Amino acid sequence: MLSQPLAPWATSEAKQRLAELTDTHRELSADRVASAVATATASQMHRFGADGLSLYAGSNVLSPKVIAAHETRLATRPALGWPGEKIQPGLEGIEALEVIAAQQLRRAFGAAFAEPRFVTATLANLAAYTALAEPGDTLAVLSPAAGSHASHHSSGTAGVRGLRTVPLPYDAVAGDVDVSQLDDFMAAVRPRVILVGGSVIQFPTNIAPLREAADRWDAKLVFDASHVAGLIAAGVFPNPLAEGVDLMTFSTYKTLAGPAGGGAVSNHAEIAERVTDALYPVLSSNYDPARLGPLAVATAEAVEQQPAWAQRTVELAVAIAERFAARGLRVQGADRGYTMSHQVVVDVSEFGGGVSAMRALEAAGVFVGACRLAADDSAAPPAGMRLGTQEIVRLGASYEHAEPIVELICRILRGGAAALTSSEVENSHERTAEIRRSFGSDLWGRPPE
Repeated sequence: MLSQPLAPWATSEAKQRLAELTDTHRELSADRVASAVATATASQMHRFGADGLSLYAGSNVLSPKVIAAHETRLATRPALGWPGEKIQPGLEGIEALEVIAAQQLRRAFGAAFAEPRFVTATLANLAAYTALAEPGDTLAVLSPAAGSHASHHSSGTAGVRGLRTVPLPYDAVAGDVDVSQLDDFMAAVRPRVILVGGSVIQFPTNIAPLREAADRWDAKLVFDASHVAGLIAAGVFPNPLAEGVDLMTFSTYKTLAGPAGGGAVSNHAEIAERVTDALYPVLSSNYDPARLGPLAVATAEAVEQQPAWAQRTVELAVAIAERFAARGLRVQGADRGYTMSHQVVVDVSEFGGGVSAMRALEAAGVFVGACRLAADDSAAPPAGMRLGTQEIVRLGASYEHAEPIVELICRILRGGAAALTSSEVENSHERTAEIRRSFGSDLWGRPPE
């Protein structure tokens, strides 16, 4: 059985990598498995620690208090139902953790109701669809080029609920929903739910006209704040919930800097009840209570900003964008100050597109993401490169590091992964490690691992 391919349906690239790994990892005894796990874990930590530069917009590092709050042994304790009526006995501590986490989310987002138990933001989105729409209904979303997430579309999670998805009218120049076409769109499409936010969020969404349109056409308005939840909690990015959305979903591990998972907040009791009922018992039974404590601590830290990282995150993103522009690269949002979040989006079509750029930088230990540009053809490969500053700021990076980071990235991109010699790749990797070491200790005094 173990000699069979793990995923014969995968792409050729994935099958090659899977074959390499399955050939390497033939461990059978528990001791050898534990040793292999320890080696892989240490290698991964070093890759993103002292040896690499993580500019991926959807990851982060945990603070010491968040790490200390993560008691993994709680993960094996099923905890079904509300505090006070759990199906399992003896869960007073987990009941307290559920309330502590919910209270901190309510505090952070100014919300009347909070649900902290989602294992992913994708599941939170599915709960929103389950609560607010019926199979066959229409979901109005941003297009992939406008920054939406895969879970927003009928080809992804929305399709699991049987929803039809239609792209909202979008102004690529303004970088927001085209409100001049919104009323005609709503009249023609009649969506049950409007969903904005997603994977690329450089600037705030103009919520007011969306709220007005939703009210006029009897739709619910949802914002996916997965990428900016921590910035919202810190008060450096506008809060869509305060601006009138019915429900806000989010990831807990990106800018919020907590454990992996998702959450949802609302100011409407009926909506909150339906979302919670969709989570349990409809979409899931048990969940991982071990993540509640670290989520509560991370959320409180985001609000209190001690040590402060949120404003520095935005300022460094702007500084990096400015330096890309100074080197002749087209940076999305240049006419609006480049960004108001942790994200920087650069047109790298001249270097083969987003995926090619990502792979070239990966070889040198610089980790970024590929994304579509607002004006991209939805059928074309991603032409953009998306960077995030949230992680490196918490690792100690400051304004002065913008120049060497951008200089290194541009040198690698202009060399091209295929054109670089092995010695040039090695030199680039050494420069990456040198820049990483120049950050010094992180915001809590920890040296690079």
